[in-house]
Amino acid sequence: MTTPAGPSEGGALRSLAALLDDTDAALRRGASAGAVVWSSGFPALDATLTGGFRAGELVLLGGPQGNGKTTMGLQLVRNAVAAGRTGLVFSYEHTAHTLFERLISMEAVERLQGEVATVHDIRRALESESGGLSLEDVLAPLPGALPAYFALEDFGDRLHIHESSGSTTTLEEVRRIVDDVAQRTGQAPFVLVDYLQKVPIREARDGERMVAAAEGLKELALQAGVPVVAIAAAEKASLGAGRRMRTQDLRGTSSVAYDSDIVLILSEKVDIVARDHLIYDLGNVQRFSGWCVLTVEKNRHGRAGVELEFSKDFTHGRFHTDGREVKERLIDERVFVS
Repeated sequence: MTTPAGPSEGGALRSLAALLDDTDAALRRGASAGAVVWSSGFPALDATLTGGFRAGELVLLGGPQGNGKTTMGLQLVRNAVAAGRTGLVFSYEHTAHTLFERLISMEAVERLQGEVATVHDIRRALESESGGLSLEDVLAPLPGALPAYFALEDFGDRLHIHESSGSTTTLEEVRRIVDDVAQRTGQAPFVLVDYLQKVPIREARDGERMVAAAEGLKELALQAGVPVVAIAAAEKASLGAGRRMRTQDLRGTSSVAYDSDIVLILSEKVDIVARDHLIYDLGNVQRFSGWCVLTVEKNRHGRAGVELEFSKDFTHGRFHTDGREVKERLIDERVFVS
């Protein structure tokens, strides 16, 4: 079990001798002397990040609307919890029930080979009149849903969803909830904020508000000893035809990325692959449409400029985890419109 890291002593002075003694003592206790690392559950991404996400890191996950940012963020939390960690989602966009429907279908794929219930199947069953049946009875006819339900029961106490408000769920409230979850579970949680631009910052203009939110989440990550993944929206003006989203296109100016340790940009592969891969083989259009490219644009602890691709499985609210580096040539400008 990972002991939650308490707040750091801001401004505390430590000599190098004391730091060496503390590091030696940690190693002698059999503990790690470095940062705690949370695996992403995506091996290719972990390899690029030299292990995964670290305590104290702020990760920005950006991309155009509809590219699966929430899907990937929720899957990162699910993977951490399935590995025995604690997860905490601040959802400014979706209800807890909406995320629960995705989790059931996502987990069904993990537990059962073959055809399993889709997110729409789960939603339809839960929205229908139950006739007084239990949740277990309602899910039982759906392939894979019951094993998924039992799996979620097993780690349900370690996965927390906060239905956040753009008016009341401030940085101070986020920090209070993170501390509360850490105390109640005995583990520092993997934190997902969906999304950055919804975090309320009073008495600040729009661009300044986004920068302040990023600064606050970075401070939270350091003080609470947790990784914070914040989903970031794009500037609408930057997403016209022929554009590929980059770090500078994050809403709130590129200054938002200054405090982050990692910046990940999610793109549709068919939108950013080089022209020659499309015009000489039109079958590639269909094949590439099933993939998203996750570009590691900033990475303080490993390689940056790495482009990984993951197959979409949005009917089950997930990505396939066995990704790989992109082999095709990608460009900065979109050259094909289907």
